[in-house]
Amino acid sequence: MDQNVAIIGFAFRFPGELNDEEVFWSALINHKNLVSHIDSVRWPTNEFRHANRSEPGRSITFSAGVLSRIDEFDAGFFGISPREARTLDPQQRLLLELSWESMENGCVLPSALAGTNCAVYVGISGMDYGNRCMDDLSVMTSHSMTGNALSIAANRLSYIFDLHGPSLAIDTACSSS
Repeated sequence: MDQNVAIIGFAFRFPGELNDEEVFWSALINHKNLVSHIDSVRWPTNEFRHANRSEPGRSITFSAGVLSRIDEFDAGFFGISPREARTLDPQQRLLLELSWESMENGCVLPSALAGTNCAVYVGISGMDYGNRCMDDLSVMTSHSMTGNALSIAANRLSYIFDLHGPSLAIDTACSSS
């Protein structure tokens, strides 16, 4: 193999506990419906439910492709304090976990990339998690901005893995998922 060719790893999360290619392929072949309903514990669905689709601030459905176990992020593994982890947008949590898994799946030691000019480009969108803080400004901390600003997502990867190349977060709207 040419020394300049990198082995590319991949990692993903889909609703329905899909996090490896065999289970994902099986779900596709079997036409598995991965849409569920948002739990009322997560969001007060009864308060927002309304039969009239045009009613402002209301919804007629709470169906969604919801990822499970998003609360099981191991902040300590990435050197992130519990205090900072509480304000960390789930998008950044997933990005860290999946970046690590992608390197593992590609047989790339993160330490082998440390200090290199490896670039990080992240497609990311949506500030829903951070916007929730605006309802109660008393929950804002010194980590609120770095935990929720889209621009920080790529930089967090560069920092955690000691990557010295370009580091860009690009808002690509829905295609960011």
